[in-house]
Amino acid sequence: MAFSASVRDPAIAEMNMTPLVDVMLVLLVIFMVSAPMLTRNVHATLPQAAPPSPLKPMQLQVALGSDGSYRLDDRPLGKRELWERLEVAVAADPQVVLRVRASGDADYQGMVTVLSEARARGIANIGLQP
Repeated sequence: MAFSASVRDPAIAEMNMTPLVDVMLVLLVIFMVSAPMLTRNVHATLPQAAPPSPLKPMQLQVALGSDGSYRLDDRPLGKRELWERLEVAVAADPQVVLRVRASGDADYQGMVTVLSEARARGIANIGLQP
């Protein structure tokens, strides 16, 4: 088998730049069209801010004793006095925070009563402490 010594095509020494130039021109046109849109002012009516609310809401602590007694911020109170004080606190600050703490051998019904009465008087933020 003899190989022919024919003349091969000369190698292309240069890369065809036409497609690259076409893509660059298209990108240039896109940026030229979109650039004015980026600098336009957008007129918007902004809402007015409400006055700031107090940072810390009023915090109350109710302690339930093992004998069924109630203490509001370490002051002994009866049931009716406690409910009245909770109503006054909600009237003064609707975001009042109530922390309920019961002794280890306190009656569960007493705890449920405190929670339900506080909820009935409009206190939404109720926490339990050990």
